[in-house]
Amino acid sequence: MKEVNRFDSHLLVSGINRLKLLSFPSSLLYLQGLSNELKTPIYIKRDDLTELGCGGNKLRKLEYLLAEAKQNEATRIITIGARQSNHARLTAVTAKMMGFDVDLVLKNSVPLDTESYQLNGNLVLDNIVDANIHEIANDGSATNFINNLTKHYETVGDKVYFISVGGSNTIGGLGYSRAVYEIEDQSKDLGVDFKHITLASGSGGTHAGLIAGYEILGKKTFIQAYNVQPDREVILDETKNITEGILNLFDLSMQSQGIEYRLSNDYVGEAYGIPNEQTLQTIKHLAKTEGVFLDPVYTGKAFTGMVEDIKKGRFPKGEPILFIHTGGIPGIFGYQNWF
Repeated sequence: MKEVNRFDSHLLVSGINRLKLLSFPSSLLYLQGLSNELKTPIYIKRDDLTELGCGGNKLRKLEYLLAEAKQNEATRIITIGARQSNHARLTAVTAKMMGFDVDLVLKNSVPLDTESYQLNGNLVLDNIVDANIHEIANDGSATNFINNLTKHYETVGDKVYFISVGGSNTIGGLGYSRAVYEIEDQSKDLGVDFKHITLASGSGGTHAGLIAGYEILGKKTFIQAYNVQPDREVILDETKNITEGILNLFDLSMQSQGIEYRLSNDYVGEAYGIPNEQTLQTIKHLAKTEGVFLDPVYTGKAFTGMVEDIKKGRFPKGEPILFIHTGGIPGIFGYQNWF
């Protein structure tokens, strides 16, 4: 399926709609200083600069998720994430724009009790749009809490649409399958052919969407994700399930059997949400070299992984690499004591 219009038409025939939250493509830029330093052409897709809610990759997922919520005649959105969740922030902003009430169930899944982490960053933006925030412990109680919250709202007449962590399911994953067409159009304009794309993976949806998108397009491309969660197998299974779900929508289920899922756990560090010294130095170096800021939870770890893997010869020498900057910049302000 070579054209994005055919991609869109196929989904519409299948009853899957899309709300337009992105009015223009995000920039795709060449990182000249770092490329010279590593002797490898490195490009970056600036999905951190998408235009709503301080930017981030979740907008692509929310185009499909909120469209489904509208289609289901929902009145209230509930989603879940860590306390400094970028997904929760963008869900709150865009859902409010679309007229939904919003509840954010935020887990204290990162062992940081500083004032900046607890009160700054994404929390400020969540409060600005008047999202209902529910703080819960990271003790496995989230499912019961959400079920009870849903029952409460349905009792008073709301219709709830629940969005899973990171917006990562088959419907949300379609956002990055569609983004493949944008990437390919931009790379042609630049005269570059990307066979290697890298990104952070926290819940599997962006990774799966890209894999499925290139399968739908019919182009062999290696998608290298860097996990930011300690448990690799859980994320890997979720990535596979989402990929297979998307390919099923396009009657390409047989293609999933030959897919190589590249998910590295080499740069996770101590725990989710805890950057190590190498990650912090990567963030500083890219800011000073290219004027691009990474975040300490996702992109800082993934970019570190890409750079180290280039140095170790894990990518073909001299071939261009594209890094997807998935956002997370507001979260930096929750880590002010780390810099």
